[in-house]
Amino acid sequence: MLRSQMMRKIMLAALFLLACGVAGNPTDISTGKEVEEQLRQQLLERDERISDLEETVKALKSTSSREVALRENHEENGTTVEARLAALETLVHNAGVQEMKQELAVMHEVMFDGQDTGTTAWLLVCSALVLLMTIPGLALFYGGLVRVQNVLSTVMQSFSIACLITVMWSAFGYSLAFSTGSPIFGDGNKFWLRNISMHHPHPLNPKIPEPLFVIYELMFAIITPALISGAFADRMRFGSMLLFMAVWHLVVYCPITHSMWMTDGFLFKAGILDFAGGNVVHIAAGCSGLMSSLVVGQRAGFGAENFQPHNILVSVLGASLLWVGWLGFNGGSAGADLKLGSVAVLNTQVAAATASMTWMITEWIIRKRPSVLGIISGSLAGLVTITPGAGYVNNTGAFVFGLLAGPVCYFAAQLKHRFGFDDALDAFGIHG
Repeated sequence: MLRSQMMRKIMLAALFLLACGVAGNPTDISTGKEVEEQLRQQLLERDERISDLEETVKALKSTSSREVALRENHEENGTTVEARLAALETLVHNAGVQEMKQELAVMHEVMFDGQDTGTTAWLLVCSALVLLMTIPGLALFYGGLVRVQNVLSTVMQSFSIACLITVMWSAFGYSLAFSTGSPIFGDGNKFWLRNISMHHPHPLNPKIPEPLFVIYELMFAIITPALISGAFADRMRFGSMLLFMAVWHLVVYCPITHSMWMTDGFLFKAGILDFAGGNVVHIAAGCSGLMSSLVVGQRAGFGAENFQPHNILVSVLGASLLWVGWLGFNGGSAGADLKLGSVAVLNTQVAAATASMTWMITEWIIRKRPSVLGIISGSLAGLVTITPGAGYVNNTGAFVFGLLAGPVCYFAAQLKHRFGFDDALDAFGIHG
């Protein structure tokens, strides 16, 4: 604005001088006035244009200021976001994500103790299956094989043994068998199931709670003396039988179990393999059955009378339940290794079926006809034979086990006639 005022004064001064120079000539004066008027108009237009330009500049400056402010605000916000991200990263870093993961893993370990729910469920089922082998499986199998007057006493033996051994196992047996101690016996640290908690697994199977390990191994302890009762069927008083089974459980079964399966046992250290109880259950029961039959003596009429089974159909039902339960007997012995358990189940089935056929064929050749008792006895022979190696061989090995089990156990069952011992229900012939 100051510059435009100065220009206006300069122009007026020039006009004044021009007017003074041509004062004597009216025409010139008139011309000077016109020129002055034209110049005045041009100055006004120029002032208007300058004002417009100044307004435009102001508007541009205002727009630029807003843009700068917006840019600065954007940059400030961007910095704030970055700062917040950096702060968050610092917080996460300071919190220690890896440490948090480790703490969560420890919390999970504390809550579940490293136990596997799938393995726990499988062992629960296997425990029920193995109990099914004794009651009602073995009770029906033995009950159908004896004479009619001894059916109830034979069934009573299996049932009462299951009850007796449960109490003995809880009070003394489990601790003697599965506590650390000497190479033969465990110590008394777990008498009456003391120091046993669902939060602390047994070292032999750390994927399940120890109470489940107790009940699963109890099923093995129950069926073993029940198998012995078949050797002296028809001829032992009930009270004497209970006393014998209680003592036998403590002084025979528990030390064999400890020495075979516990890491401080002398048989375990010697490298002897027993996958599911070939030594612990079957050899122990078979040989003890032989000894008990020799001590008790023969039945009245042995060798002269024909001791035919009173109801073979009941025995077939019992043998079938034994076969089903044996899948849990061998399959559950793999513990948390369910893949190995599936192999054991397959091998068990193959061996049982093969031994059934080979026993039947052997009997067919020698006696000129097969029998129902022969085929169910063959299935048990195959089941017994595959037990110690169910998890150590493939299906070809299982087939060979069954192939040999049928004829070998058939001839072993005939030894009682040759040597005169009364193994009433072939406990030694099949299991020993």
